[in-house]
Amino acid sequence: MLVRDIMQAHPVSATLETRLPDLVRALQRRGFRHLPVLHEGRLVGLISDRDVKQSMTSVSLATQGRARDLLLDGLTAAQIMTRRVTTIGPMSGVEEAARLMATERISALPVTDGDRLIGIVTETDILRLFVRSLGVLEPSSRIDVIVADRTASLTDLMRVVEEAGARIWSVMTPEVSGQREVVLRVTTLDPTAAIEALCAAGHTVRGSRPRETTPP
Repeated sequence: MLVRDIMQAHPVSATLETRLPDLVRALQRRGFRHLPVLHEGRLVGLISDRDVKQSMTSVSLATQGRARDLLLDGLTAAQIMTRRVTTIGPMSGVEEAARLMATERISALPVTDGDRLIGIVTETDILRLFVRSLGVLEPSSRIDVIVADRTASLTDLMRVVEEAGARIWSVMTPEVSGQREVVLRVTTLDPTAAIEALCAAGHTVRGSRPRETTPP
């Protein structure tokens, strides 16, 4: 999936001259956490709610009363914004957006075409896609499988589950403590049959116990 598929198109923006009270109102009214700053149609900065709070705190600590109010009213986007902005293109993969956010420790990426702002993608957009992709919003169950044989085929593992009557919604393959693990999301609230089939095939399902049988 591409960034353009999940970005917020035509985001609300500010100019260099936008004053602090207007920035606060824009962030609060729309429920945003970031405002791109444009100058002559070009992206020149980014303001976060944290930038606004830090500026208000700094002024409040430096002065009080009427002087404080005048300073706050006079602050502009140009004085508050972050000028070094990491951006991404609309045709980049969503995984690249996630990588940039993680490595740069940022929570929003303006989406640009050249120097023209066309959208913004945030950590909330990434998380929403992640949740939807995993299928956790649908009636389903999670099965965590530790694969004993590291050369085992993922296809074989999935076939065991599907032959047990469970339909697979999503698959993840993290490595946990040096062990190969496969995390399956299946579209059933009772994955017992699939778990038993996996155990019978020699795999370990985390958190599962063998079904107890009553001796004759």
